[in-house]
Amino acid sequence: MKLIFNNNKIIIYLNKKLILENAKLESYFKKLFLKIKDKYNIKIIGYYNINVYNDKNYGSIIEMENQDLDYYNYFNQIDMEIKINKNDFLYQIDYEYLTKELLSKVNVYKYNEKLYLKILDSNIINKILEFSKVIYGEEINKILKKGKKVKV
Repeated sequence: MKLIFNNNKIIIYLNKKLILENAKLESYFKKLFLKIKDKYNIKIIGYYNINVYNDKNYGSIIEMENQDLDYYNYFNQIDMEIKINKNDFLYQIDYEYLTKELLSKVNVYKYNEKLYLKILDSNIINKILEFSKVIYGEEINKILKKGKKVKV
């Protein structure tokens, strides 16, 4: 698990896919908040919009955005709205890391002078993660619609 703080967002990179029913999601997140509190000494209170992005190869990325509402902060409460998004992640990579083996197991897209990989063979995920940046969310749709599929 890796945490990144960006303004009022907390981004959590999990190396496992969340497969939970809607009824169990809130319970899972409360346990996750306790784990974050214990491991990183961060107390999570307030109202959060939570987006869960699932990818069959990578796992899950969770974006939590705090909606600065005084009521929840004053009474040390947690409440959340959870949305689950299912789409394959892309991986931004530099040209020098592309190998024949890698190219045979991915689709390559070019957008704004950058290269993005879409994984076709899940066995190469560890090799790709070493050299790339994970792209998820709305940015993927923009890259796939406006970018060009290329053969390298």
